[in-house]
Amino acid sequence: MEDIPKMGLPELYKETGIKENKNHPGFLIFKAENVSNLIKSGNPLRNLNYGVVFFIEGDGEIHVDFNSYKTSANSVYFCSPGQVVTAKGEFTEGFGVLFQKDFLLKPGAQQWIQSLPIFSGFLSSPMVEMVEKDKFLFHALLREMELEYHSDVILKYDALEALLTLMLVKLSRLYEKSKGDKISVDAKHILALESLINKQFKSNRSVADYASQMFMTPQHLNRLTKKNTGRSVSELINERLIVEVKRYLTYTEMSSEEIAHYFSFYDNSYFTKTFKKAVGETPKAFRKRQKELLRVEG
Repeated sequence: MEDIPKMGLPELYKETGIKENKNHPGFLIFKAENVSNLIKSGNPLRNLNYGVVFFIEGDGEIHVDFNSYKTSANSVYFCSPGQVVTAKGEFTEGFGVLFQKDFLLKPGAQQWIQSLPIFSGFLSSPMVEMVEKDKFLFHALLREMELEYHSDVILKYDALEALLTLMLVKLSRLYEKSKGDKISVDAKHILALESLINKQFKSNRSVADYASQMFMTPQHLNRLTKKNTGRSVSELINERLIVEVKRYLTYTEMSSEEIAHYFSFYDNSYFTKTFKKAVGETPKAFRKRQKELLRVEG
């Protein structure tokens, strides 16, 4: 069964020639001029990392699943594991920081990363703009991070952990400020729900089960999601499921029947009916249209 080509740190280490530290793996920083050929190829890749990319100059476009974002000077792009990403254009100046969830070794690090709104598909846009004072702050952080990364000094990775944590905190505050209000307690519940859905959506579509895992009633959880996202829990689960199905229809040669089985639909007719209700066309028609678009763009 063919899957979507993956872009993880091992592939990037191999391509860049940077030696991976086996005792403290899962971190890579790079400049625009050294961007990986994997990324520059323009081919769709399933990202396996958390990432922050600072665009300083250049004219490019990033396709994240089925949305496109123009990169502007002094903008920041956030990526999360699982997304299918395509990059096009000239990225002449900027920095990228990629890391895996186990790079931060503090207790509860994974839950902390998933609680950040900058990595949420339910609450945030994947880009935010910097003003001049933000630019100087983050460029200083990036310079210090780059110096540590290419050094061979004592406690190097401890320093990188601390700098990355500070950067993510500052970026989350910048995101919050750009939205004009504070991240509410309700929104934190939505982030927790998103984390559960991302792990379980392939086989678990039960609102009651998600509510139970969050120590809530289904009614209360639905009220929270409606208030914060405008969608019910079922709609959020289905939205996540349909995005993944679209990825497989577009970027693999798996048959409709194979995809239906992979995502735990009991038969292909039910799969087709569910997909058409959500998207407005059958899986076959969607795949044909996407393949034609990719040929035109290529």
